[in-house]
Amino acid sequence: MLRAGPAEFAAALPELLGFPPVESLVLLFLGGDGRPDRRMSLTLRLDLLPAEHDREVARQVVSRAAALRPWGALVFVVSEDPDDQVALVQPDPWRDVLPRADVVERPTVPDLPRRSLVHAVIEELSALGAQTVDAVLVRDGRWWSYPDVVPATGAGEGTSLDPATSRLTGIAALSGEVVDPDRDAVVARAWPARPTSAELALACRRADAELDVAIARGAQLDDLADDGWAQVLRAVAACAPGSRTALADQELARVAVALTLVPVRDRALALTAGDDDDLLAAAEALWADLNARVPDELAAVPALLLGLAAWLRGAGVLAVAALERSLWCVPTSMAELVLQAVVANTEPAVLRAVLVDPEEVWAA
Repeated sequence: MLRAGPAEFAAALPELLGFPPVESLVLLFLGGDGRPDRRMSLTLRLDLLPAEHDREVARQVVSRAAALRPWGALVFVVSEDPDDQVALVQPDPWRDVLPRADVVERPTVPDLPRRSLVHAVIEELSALGAQTVDAVLVRDGRWWSYPDVVPATGAGEGTSLDPATSRLTGIAALSGEVVDPDRDAVVARAWPARPTSAELALACRRADAELDVAIARGAQLDDLADDGWAQVLRAVAACAPGSRTALADQELARVAVALTLVPVRDRALALTAGDDDDLLAAAEALWADLNARVPDELAAVPALLLGLAAWLRGAGVLAVAALERSLWCVPTSMAELVLQAVVANTEPAVLRAVLVDPEEVWAA
C-alpha cells in the first residue's frame, strides 16, 4: 500500500528501477486490475526526448498502462537541466493564474524544466481516468513538486533527497535488491563477460552424456523429469536467502541439463511465477547463477527463467535483456512468447495465471 510520500519514492527510484535513472521520465502507476488504489502496479521509464516530442511521449507512455486501468500515478522527471525562465508559471493545465504584479521589475521567474511534458502526461492520465498523485522533478540530489511551484515567485531551492530515511530503500536492502550503476550494467548482468570455466564445462558434458545414456537405455521421460525436478528443487533450496551452501560444479551442471527437459522447464516456469517471496528470490538467484556460468547451449532456459523472474518483480530492463539472451543461445517459441508478452507490457498477474499450476510444481 502507498504509505510513502513523494520524497521517499524519489529517493528510492534507483531501487525501484534497479539502476539510477538519468534524464528519464518515470511513472509509478497505482491500483487497477483489482488492486487496491494505493498499491503500486506498474513502473515505466523512458529516456527524455526533445520537448517537441512531449505530447507523443506522454501519449505512448500512458497508453501502455491503459489495459491496467490504474487509479492514479506518480510522475517523476529526472533531469539535470537548469530552471526555465518564464514570464509566468502555470502550475497545472487547468488552473488560472493571475498576472504577476512585478512583471516590469522582474520580467521572468524560474520554473522547473520539462513542465510541458509533465502537463502532457497529466492530461493523458486524466483522459484515462487516472489521478496524478504528484509530479516531481529529481535533480542533483534534490526534489521539487511541480504543482507546488508558486506562480508569482517561481521554483525554489527544492528539498534534499534522503535515501537513508526512505522506508522503500530500506525494504529493498532487506530483500537483497541489486542496484546497478547504470542501465548498461543491468543489461550486462544478462550477458556474462567471462567464459564458462573448464571444470564446469566438463561437468556439463558429463551430465549431458549421462542423460543421453539414460534415454538410450529406455528411461521414461516422466521418471527423468521427476529426477531432474528434484535436483532443481535442491538447488533452489541451496540458494535461499541466508543459505551458506554453495553448489558444486557437478550439481550446477545436472540442474542445467535437467532444465533442457521440457517438463522440468515448465515446472520451473510455474515455480518462477509463484507468490512465495523467499522461494522466488532463491529461484532467481539460481537462474542468474546458471545464466552467468554455464555454456551458451545450456543457458537458454536459465536466461528465460531469469527474464520471467525479472519481469514479474518489475525489472523490465533485465527481463528484456535476459529473454533476448535466451533467444540468442537457443531460439525457442517459449522464450519468444514470453518476450512478446513483456514487450507488450503484459500484466504480471496475467503471466502468473497462465504459468502457475501448483499441483504440477510440487508433483515431484
